[in-house]
Amino acid sequence: MRLRIDREDFLSALQKAKSATEKKSALPILNNFLLIAEDGRLKLKATDLENFLSFEVRAEVELEGKTAVNADKLTSVIKSLSSPTALLSLEEERLMVSGGRSTFKLTTLDPEDFPEFPEPELSAELPTLDLLKAIDKVEYAISKEDTRYALQGMFVHEVDGRTHFVGSDGHRLALFWKNSPFPMDLLIPKKSLKVLEGLLKDQLGGVQAGKDESFAHFKGEDWTLSVRLLEGEYPDYMAVIPSRFNHEVLLRKEEVLGSLKRLSAIAESSAFPVKLTFADNLAILEISDPEYGEGRDELDVEYAGEPVDIGFNGKYLIEALESFDTSRVWFKVVDPDTAVVIESEDTQEDPYLCVVMPMRL
Repeated sequence: MRLRIDREDFLSALQKAKSATEKKSALPILNNFLLIAEDGRLKLKATDLENFLSFEVRAEVELEGKTAVNADKLTSVIKSLSSPTALLSLEEERLMVSGGRSTFKLTTLDPEDFPEFPEPELSAELPTLDLLKAIDKVEYAISKEDTRYALQGMFVHEVDGRTHFVGSDGHRLALFWKNSPFPMDLLIPKKSLKVLEGLLKDQLGGVQAGKDESFAHFKGEDWTLSVRLLEGEYPDYMAVIPSRFNHEVLLRKEEVLGSLKRLSAIAESSAFPVKLTFADNLAILEISDPEYGEGRDELDVEYAGEPVDIGFNGKYLIEALESFDTSRVWFKVVDPDTAVVIESEDTQEDPYLCVVMPMRL
């Protein structure tokens, strides 16, 4: 194997591909990239057995071949080179990397030990910006608990001609939607969302998508990602979203966020209990910590109903509110013991809502 490649293009691919490697694996090959030089391109493959990522980078290939090399070391070497191009050649089971007046010899592994990649099946397309926004808006609500396996990913599902993107941990739920259909259900793991997000940031237009029995597949301009789907049935999330409310309050998002962050100054941890009281165009936010003291904040809101008190995990409210694009949001309440819906004032502009379970204080 011998080739010359643009250093910046190669480095960009290496840095994105690193997210699909597995540093702590008992299988050393998973710490490596598979490099395949052929047909005027360098193919770069990375996997942690859950994500299978392939890149293609243009190269001047003088001699075709393939090898496996440590992902971190190759990335660091290419980043350190001062030259605009890098020369790669395989000599006596070492990968020679040269640029400018620098030369490195990297240890390699047998490329035949690299895992087989699934064959992508592509049958639909998703707008890149929609998918990026969906990940950004729902990722925070996805469960981090190993016991809630089916909740450890983003659920993509069509409802009445709309594509829903859902994240939930059982205590809160984030739902972003687009007014266009998507002909398949996908349950994409949390780590895979990070890998996909990194790829989409430089992707224009749309991304091709598809699935088979075990994998979801995504294809961009110069990359292909196959993601092992989570098993199990996603809960009926629509059933937990209330549709009728006894109290509806219109809030300024930044004012409420500011209030919650002020009150958190005396909280012992980032997850803190806070009481909200709504009455006569007024919102009162209160925190009480037996060790550090108490805090109270008042905000003007649009509300003319009966007074109501509700307790919340303040961290959940902050994370929910930070995901909205509109300046004002509706806070919709059934009663102090029922899930609360926080929704954009204008769902045409920001088709997004959160459901947050209250807590007893």
